[in-house]
Amino acid sequence: MIETDTRGFAIQVDDLDADWLLSLIEDSETQSRIAERRKLRYAAQWCRLHLVESHDDEEDAPIGGHGTPPVAVFAAEPLGAALQTTTHAARQLMSDAWNLRHRLPMVWAGVESLNVPAWRARRIAQATAHLTQEQAALVDRELAHRAATCGTVLIDRTIAQVIAATDPEAPQADEELSKENWEVRIFHGPHTGPGRWTGTSILEITGDTHDLTRIHDQLTRSADLGAAIHDLATSSGGGRPARTKLIVHADLSALSDETIGTGSVERLGPVSMARIKDWVDHSHVTVLPVLRMDRCDAVDRHDPPTWMREHVILRDQHCVFPWCHTDARSCDLDHITPYLPLDKGGPPGQTNPGNLAPTCRRHHRNKTRGIWSYTREPDGTYTWTSPHGRRYAVTPCGTSGMVEPCASDERPRPT
Repeated sequence: MIETDTRGFAIQVDDLDADWLLSLIEDSETQSRIAERRKLRYAAQWCRLHLVESHDDEEDAPIGGHGTPPVAVFAAEPLGAALQTTTHAARQLMSDAWNLRHRLPMVWAGVESLNVPAWRARRIAQATAHLTQEQAALVDRELAHRAATCGTVLIDRTIAQVIAATDPEAPQADEELSKENWEVRIFHGPHTGPGRWTGTSILEITGDTHDLTRIHDQLTRSADLGAAIHDLATSSGGGRPARTKLIVHADLSALSDETIGTGSVERLGPVSMARIKDWVDHSHVTVLPVLRMDRCDAVDRHDPPTWMREHVILRDQHCVFPWCHTDARSCDLDHITPYLPLDKGGPPGQTNPGNLAPTCRRHHRNKTRGIWSYTREPDGTYTWTSPHGRRYAVTPCGTSGMVEPCASDERPRPT
């Protein structure tokens, strides 16, 4: 195994003793910091290339925090595609780089000198994103000399001290604001790795500390956690059956013998017939007919009928934008060729499975504004074209990266 160090020398790793290998590992950390610094530099420059006069989009928060120059709303998509990652991840990278450059210059200087790893600087940038520019500057000064080693606890403590010093009424206001943001969320998976159980979900509750502590203690005191959760669920509903919607795909004839066969639950994955039978026996069940996936009927209206929406959801399963994994059931159905009402000259049959695709709200808006465009190929894959002429193929196996460039992109690369 041959590796190259920061000086450009080739090194035969298999021949190294422990001391030399540790030196090479230290060298690799330097290389990693250089690479991550470069990525932040590129993200900041990308923001600079997409400055706008003001941020006027109500559906998306600004890229940077208070005091940063406004950046175009849909600037993150091309960057995400180039990095082969999600729009959300690219947007977060841009936000971190922009906040470091404009709100945390001393921490950013540590990144530039390679004293502060980029991941730690980004953590500081994200933790201070909600602060005013003046508050962020105070945190920057407090953490600059120890940014290379500070952890989450120190960051949060410093932010709390700065807020208390600059806005004494903030703690009480934060308490009131936090109540407005109390919520209950459930995540159905699928879950992977150690501790993966079929038919298991995660419940996340944000609420009053005292009340949630009582619930936690009530559950953890029980010798049988599963039974305690079941008792809590059944006792809190006032005797009414739970209103849980799960979409199960299974051969119902197999329910007569729960020892064989499996089905699948959307967002959960494979489930044994025994588990499905248990759910069916204690739930209200609606049996849906099997869809013919080769069906291609068209309707002369904008909104597709229920069967057509289900057809497209089952076919594509997620947003078809490059590297987007938003579940299709949470997406809009987009007319690939924009719909034109018949009374305005539109042709008949515009709403059909071949002209519909699931896109999340952000990427639907992006396409509707004409920033990105896409086509559905005869084999069912999608080809997206970015505003810079780069094209990406989205297949059932994921995004395959940039395909052959358009003619507008055939130009010499910088050296």
